[in-house]
Amino acid sequence: MATPLLATKLYIPPPRPNLVLRPRLIERLDEGLRQGRKLTLVSAPAGFGKTTLVSEWIHTSGTRRVAWLSLDEGDSDPGRFFTYLVAALQGIDPAIGQEVQHLLEAAQPSIEPLVAALINDIAAAPAPIVLVLDDYHTLTEPAVHRAVALLLERQPPSLHLVIVTRHDPPLPLPLLRGRGEITEIRQNNLRFTAEEVAAFLERSMGLHISPSGGAALEEHTEGWIAGLQMAALSMQNRDEEGAARFIDGFSGRHHFILDYLTDEVLRQQPEPMQAFLLCTAILERLCGPLCDAVRFGVAETPRSSFGTAAVLDSAFSGQQILEYLERANLFIVPLDDERHWYRYHRLFSDLLRVRLLETQPGRSIELHRRAAVWHDANGFAAEAIRHALEAGDSSLAADVAERAARKITTWSRLDAATFLDWLDALPQEAVRARPWLRLFASRSLYVTGRREAGERMLDDFERSLEKGDSPETAHLLETVAADRASYAVVRGEVAQAADYARRALARLPEDSPSRARPASILGLAALRAGWVAEAREAFSQAIAVIKAAGIPFAAAPLMCNLAEVQFVQGQLRRAAQTCEEAAQMGTLDGAPTPSVGFVGLEMAQIAYEQNDLEAAEHHIVTGLELLRRGRIALGLERVYATLARVRQAQGDGEGATVAIQKATEIVKGHDIPYLSILVSAYQTRLWLAQDRTELAGRWARDYRKVGETEVLREFEDLTLARVLLAQDVPNEALALLQKLLPQAESAGRMGRAVEMYALQALALQMLGEGKRALDGLARALELAEPEGYARLFVETGEPMAALLREAAARGVAPAYVTGLLGAFSPSAHASITSYAQPLAEPLTERELEVLHLIAEGLTNPEIAQHLFISLPTVKSHARNIYGKLGVHRRRQAVAQARALGILPPR
Repeated sequence: MATPLLATKLYIPPPRPNLVLRPRLIERLDEGLRQGRKLTLVSAPAGFGKTTLVSEWIHTSGTRRVAWLSLDEGDSDPGRFFTYLVAALQGIDPAIGQEVQHLLEAAQPSIEPLVAALINDIAAAPAPIVLVLDDYHTLTEPAVHRAVALLLERQPPSLHLVIVTRHDPPLPLPLLRGRGEITEIRQNNLRFTAEEVAAFLERSMGLHISPSGGAALEEHTEGWIAGLQMAALSMQNRDEEGAARFIDGFSGRHHFILDYLTDEVLRQQPEPMQAFLLCTAILERLCGPLCDAVRFGVAETPRSSFGTAAVLDSAFSGQQILEYLERANLFIVPLDDERHWYRYHRLFSDLLRVRLLETQPGRSIELHRRAAVWHDANGFAAEAIRHALEAGDSSLAADVAERAARKITTWSRLDAATFLDWLDALPQEAVRARPWLRLFASRSLYVTGRREAGERMLDDFERSLEKGDSPETAHLLETVAADRASYAVVRGEVAQAADYARRALARLPEDSPSRARPASILGLAALRAGWVAEAREAFSQAIAVIKAAGIPFAAAPLMCNLAEVQFVQGQLRRAAQTCEEAAQMGTLDGAPTPSVGFVGLEMAQIAYEQNDLEAAEHHIVTGLELLRRGRIALGLERVYATLARVRQAQGDGEGATVAIQKATEIVKGHDIPYLSILVSAYQTRLWLAQDRTELAGRWARDYRKVGETEVLREFEDLTLARVLLAQDVPNEALALLQKLLPQAESAGRMGRAVEMYALQALALQMLGEGKRALDGLARALELAEPEGYARLFVETGEPMAALLREAAARGVAPAYVTGLLGAFSPSAHASITSYAQPLAEPLTERELEVLHLIAEGLTNPEIAQHLFISLPTVKSHARNIYGKLGVHRRRQAVAQARALGILPPR
């Protein structure tokens, strides 16, 4: 029944019935758009019809691509502002803002990269866009104003910005005026003329008054449409003589007029309607059941039918009354197309509240309490807390906050920031009296980056529990231990994480479902340290606990962790089977849960090692979509790092660079040293593949200065060995590998051992020890063949190919080696069938990919998004395709490619 708040914020108000069109203002708006001005500013006090005018313009000017965002005070938070702004733009072009969403999920970025990413997406849009920011005056955060100013400064020609506000925003308006880049519509422009007043009263309100009466009203109200509307409502039940007397006696400026007319409008309504208006005045948004709860208490539900001529009483439902109010044009605004949610005109609402306080002092407390109870029961925690605090019921507000927090299973920055806002509004004694609130407060501080403050709070909280011995205290201590373990494993503090996890497990019965979390953390700690047998055992226990609890979908991320263990053990095929099981288990109501996105990462790693690059790309793209949907940020760095390897293997160096840059940005936001080191090793492998040995050498020098860490760094150490081989110092590489190999084999990390044997063989070959080199290669092939490894051999290039040819000549794994040698061919991993190309200069693999997507009807921005490359790169590939095919347009290119057999026939 309830419509999400976001939908109401993006709702473009429809034109009002019998609206008085204002062609002079519509033409000014059209003129600004035609002349390519950056900004249209509609600025006037409340009640001058600003929003109505812009809505009228949009609906009467044809099929223009419009993104509408209705702002309020809460949108002053930069993260929230950008989240809603992207949602508005994606309503007309889903390709816009995906990078902004990624930045918001992964870190706490500065304004500049967010605006830059947004501008790039808008510039790439296939058609012009009009962006309307309504009620801009509600924004107070300087950072948001700075973002809008930056957007104006770098605004692409395809964007036209419309700002609707009660007062001038802190933007560079004088500069825009001097450049002729702004259209301004102000209070004087919005005032109704005498002719427009007469038309409004007749067409919109059904009143027939004399020209002199219309002129008098225009003079008294100074063309203020809100005052005119209230005056008209007061005159609707008067005869012609009474209306004339009303106009003659009418005087005063805005606030006097509004005070007087509000009383007049209310007095014209039946008493039950007045009561309804007053008791629902406390609500920011109204729906039928909410109004009923506030009027009668949650338990009562009126059921009588309702007509426009009926006498209003308590028998009529809130929904029926709201619909009547809309039909009667009584200061109510629909917030969605389904007519579930409404709001009062803001000025009318303010005055109703004043009237409520004047006539029924103290009643608002009970009304707010009822509203809080209804919002809490219907899942609107933020609104429930606000009303509870307005009612002075801090106990109810704290209870709502605690219940809401305990429902959050995976905490994101957005969840935590909202929760901290709630805590700031609660009295400290209410928080101290609720241990779960204190626990969640520490978690919120940690998740939002204030780790030291979060851990201090957790320390204080744990000390306060030491004397307790109730079951609730025991449960809290278990959760504290699990939180500490979780924080430690994220930081890479393996021993501490394992200690806390074991402590949490020791407090729990063997059959407790709560054992799943500490067991999984123990598994992560073991995996980080390279103890794969212990990790496998811990993950298996956690999975069994969750399955026994009857919530198999929650086991999906743990199954992915188990698959990672199997990957490190060199069991690629078993890891793939585990991932398939995770994907099957990780569904809820027939749809995959966001955590199934980790299946994509694990499957991509497996497919990459087996040189199935097309499958690897598919797994990454589908996995990323699920992770983004769930706002899951931790782990994305590995997804993008793996994507970078895939792109490089596909011959797309630019795409690889873009992907690894994203991974680097993510780890900067996390500020976790071991992750930064890991991503830098991925970057170094790309440099080696791109023959940028000098950069790889610099990394090697810096890496050797890194001290010991609790997290095993085998991938990084093997990267160092590759750099040493590229620098032609095989003796140093061999010494490093001889140290690493026994440790990996004894611990069962055979996936790493395969790579070590292969690199060791290369080092020995370079040192002239051919027999030992072939013996080492034979051992690598023995381990690799059953699992289908390929990339670890191919990545080392021609030196490995030469060694493999020699192995084949000596009969070492001949069938497998033949397949590996075939993988060294650039076309071995082509993801698109290459038809014979009767061209003087054949299309490259990437150009073939772009051509196929063009043939499928994708736009350039869609192709860039699909292939994870920049828009200029897509355009460059398209130009090359046109040149090689001798055409000038997309359709010509597709037709010519089909005629030449490069594309299959239709």
